[in-house]
Amino acid sequence: MKIRACDLLVVGGGPAGAAAAIAARRAAPELETVVLDRQRFPRDKACGDGLGPGVVARLADLDAGEIVRGRRPVERLKIVAPSGAQVVGDLPAIGEAARGYVVPRAEFDDALLARARDAGADVWTESRLIEVVSPGGGLVRVEASGPDGPVSINARAVIAADGARSDVRRLLGVPYNDSAHTGVAIRAYVERPGGFDHMAFYFKRELLPAYGWVFPIDERGANVGVMIDAARFRRQERSLPDLLRDFLRSSGIEDLSPARSRAYMLPFASYVPPLVHGRVALVGDAGSMINPFSGEGIAYGMAAGIEAARRAVRAVRAGDEDRPFDEFDVWFRQRFDEHFQASARAKRLAQRAWIADFGVRAARRRPEFVREGIELLVGEGTALSWRSLARLLVHGRG
Repeated sequence: MKIRACDLLVVGGGPAGAAAAIAARRAAPELETVVLDRQRFPRDKACGDGLGPGVVARLADLDAGEIVRGRRPVERLKIVAPSGAQVVGDLPAIGEAARGYVVPRAEFDDALLARARDAGADVWTESRLIEVVSPGGGLVRVEASGPDGPVSINARAVIAADGARSDVRRLLGVPYNDSAHTGVAIRAYVERPGGFDHMAFYFKRELLPAYGWVFPIDERGANVGVMIDAARFRRQERSLPDLLRDFLRSSGIEDLSPARSRAYMLPFASYVPPLVHGRVALVGDAGSMINPFSGEGIAYGMAAGIEAARRAVRAVRAGDEDRPFDEFDVWFRQRFDEHFQASARAKRLAQRAWIADFGVRAARRRPEFVREGIELLVGEGTALSWRSLARLLVHGRG
């Protein structure tokens, strides 16, 4: 068996893991960072492919903005109510970015992981995690199986960014989210001459309690899909492909022959598990960091990966490596909990057709409601208060 030692091991090469590796290398280039992923890159990743302003801000933080340079920017978002009424508003600013992009994950993830490799991280793909030993004290030993056979890695700190069905989370004994805090979704790609105008969320009466999306990629193509709570999905009769077909039909794009449809699971941040387990921290989908309203997770995962990596390298440098992620859990909850809870409340309301119609009518009269709704979907807003609801009830009549 091959034996390897490193300062920081990142399990998972997606956006959260790659961002962690880049941040670690930029903060402490003298420390050794290893990234482990079970797949070979580039690889497809079922997702809506939306990169909101939060992702753009994190790319700027990592000096990696060239990854989206030259792509078609998305600056506005459309919300369509069950009645067909719609509102359009600007994307929120996070940092200096008030724009987003839609980039297929096969391309985005590969580019970001390549950036981690260029920064000096040792990237091992096609390597499957087998065991995590002694996460509470001493070095963490991770056993994996790679293209060249079994390997044992001794790490001072481990960041688990290995997805919704995280092997690290399972091996630590941390239960996955139950169906009340999990979503299921299906995505596909369509093309048409002239393309699509705005990033859009559709709360169609025919779909509720599911919702659909159309995210334009370029001048012709778009990522389209449907998301629904897992618990609600079990109580209705349609399959995910059926829901997607119903959405495309009701949106007038059923004749576009959707390609590469794939289903996937989303652990919602309406329940975030304990994130720190000795020398191991969970980030991204592994830590259930997905907006329960929109299904967006990349921005939160990248933010968490960057913060966890910076804390880990500071601790290792200072010789305080017994607690490399001290207060990371507290930091994440203080930063995002209120946003996630407001987003969860907004989703529960939007799943009722009359309330969704009411909200869009109110937003057409009061632009601040559009801004607040978009902040909950793709920003970091927390505006869904009882005062906001009272104002919505006043302005949504008629």
